[in-house]
Amino acid sequence: MKVLLAGANSYIASQLIPCLIEKGHQVICVARDKKYFTTQHNYDGIVVLNGDLLRSHSIEDFPVDIDAAFYLANRLTQTSGFAGLEALSAQNFMDALNKTHCSQLITVGDLHATSREHIEKILASGRASLTGLQTSMIVGPGSISMELFRALTENKPIVITKAWSEANIQPIYIGDLLGYLLDCLLNRSTYNRKFEIGGPQTITFKQMLLLYIATYADERPNIVTLPRLNSRLSAYLANFLSPINYPEAQSLLENLRYDSVCTEDCIKDILPRECVTFKQSLQLLHNHTEKPMSV
Repeated sequence: MKVLLAGANSYIASQLIPCLIEKGHQVICVARDKKYFTTQHNYDGIVVLNGDLLRSHSIEDFPVDIDAAFYLANRLTQTSGFAGLEALSAQNFMDALNKTHCSQLITVGDLHATSREHIEKILASGRASLTGLQTSMIVGPGSISMELFRALTENKPIVITKAWSEANIQPIYIGDLLGYLLDCLLNRSTYNRKFEIGGPQTITFKQMLLLYIATYADERPNIVTLPRLNSRLSAYLANFLSPINYPEAQSLLENLRYDSVCTEDCIKDILPRECVTFKQSLQLLHNHTEKPMSV
């Protein structure tokens, strides 16, 4: 199968590309700077196209015989100006994709993220059938969530906000997310549908933090809960996670103010899957498991 991937530098894409190659798919990556991408990544057997999605004239022609595509372009910070740039990026991508024979487009977004609805409408307007997956927190090697846990536990006592401590989350292990993405490929039962996906348990952020400490820390530090996110903590986290991952980090911190739990699980009727718990995912990562399980 010939698969095109936009957003090749994103976290999900970095985990997905090796899986696609292992499954024997032909992979075409769209990168803003082809030379830079190839020097930063050692993927064998892929094709890399130049394509700054914000500049339509820079996008090389996509192969006409593409079977499926993934749109995993990094989120931009959610101001009105950047929302417009996200829309432009999606539209330029769709204009290029509509010139191909692509049957399916797959994308991943945040659970209950109204800010992304305009992007999904653009992606659904093309010739390819859209499959949308919406996730809560993604747990995997080098993920924003793991970086956040590491940042919080670097200093003692650990400081979190009341909203964070009480927020209910349904985290998903990266191996399970990748499994869903691969199983959706050219599966007609997933065409023109949106699915909420998450792990098997709902857990508070504070409980997740305690499990992280139990897995990685030699001793349990004190946790101080603030009524709200103060400027010092916000500045520290922004500094720690910036500049490369700032949009994703900002989105994660914003989402921690609210519950992030699936309201339906109809994907299990189409793609049955035994997902791992948050504790199991931490154990897998702590044991230096390089290849995501359940893919």
